[in-house]
Amino acid sequence: MPNAFDDVARRAAQRLSRDLGRNLPATVEAQLQAGKPAERFEPGTLIALAALLLNVAKFAWDIYRDRKKDAKTGPSADVLARTIRLELKVDTSVSTEQRDKIIGTVMDELLKDPPRS
Repeated sequence: MPNAFDDVARRAAQRLSRDLGRNLPATVEAQLQAGKPAERFEPGTLIALAALLLNVAKFAWDIYRDRKKDAKTGPSADVLARTIRLELKVDTSVSTEQRDKIIGTVMDELLKDPPRS
């Protein structure tokens, strides 16, 4: 499926790698492939960031598709971001600033190429 949440996660990881760690894309890819990250990618915070990015991408994807079914247009980035902030549990090693940066970047990437119903 060319428009899957994992593509959104990959694009967001690439964009966030300068701010949140250059190994973030590799860690996200390792988690997507259901493998353990290699030893060199083991810092706890990086793994928590990658997990959060994947969770945000999947959750945003699901919310967008579900809400789009009930309306002519999909929800706005603000509605999606607010819902995710309220519903998603975040690891204590991830700061609010990092969480918000991940959510914002995922919203940008998701809405560039939104899910089709």
